[in-house]
Amino acid sequence: MFKKIIILVLTLCLSFTLLSGCKRETDEQQGQEPPQVEIPQEEPELTVKDVYPLNEGDYWKFAGTGNEFAPFEQKVLFREGDRAQMQSATGGTVMAIIYEFKDGELRVVYSQEEFYEEVNILDRENTMEEVILKEPIQVGNTWQSGGKEYKIEALDADVETPAGRFENCVKITVNATEYNSESVVYYKPGLGLVKQEYIADDYHIVQELEEYSIKTAAQ
Repeated sequence: MFKKIIILVLTLCLSFTLLSGCKRETDEQQGQEPPQVEIPQEEPELTVKDVYPLNEGDYWKFAGTGNEFAPFEQKVLFREGDRAQMQSATGGTVMAIIYEFKDGELRVVYSQEEFYEEVNILDRENTMEEVILKEPIQVGNTWQSGGKEYKIEALDADVETPAGRFENCVKITVNATEYNSESVVYYKPGLGLVKQEYIADDYHIVQELEEYSIKTAAQ
């Protein structure tokens, strides 16, 4: 009888020990922080200002083939709010062009040929509204403006130019049915225009970035 009691006591003690061990293990598990799962961050969508910043003082020089006036230079002379005044010079003329950022679009709202003075004309009234960039900056986005149809074809185009190789460029095709012509334009976000081609029945003009000095782009 005494032996049975000893066995019973030992069995109960063993049970309590096991239960106590399980409880301690459970408490330890509950005290542990759950493993951290890294959630990949989505890249923010590009805006027109990301693609073509147009900061005052920005400068681009383009080499050109297919026409004697294909090479040209551009410089942002003035920037006030969402309006920027650019000077564009070829071997034939100098133009003043005013761009406007509005409602997720980049528009050309004024242009004047034979404008050689570097004076601020940002207060001029708009004489046109051609949308050259439009959000969302996504493949497949299309819009019509100035008798042309624009379409974003790619966001990851690689472009070779005399100024270097640029990756992840925005590629846009522009069809002008009235003139039976097509353009292909490439923008590097943070830098702006890096290459453009004009293709028609009787000409093919290529303009590629040769030099640049852009506040938002590393050299």
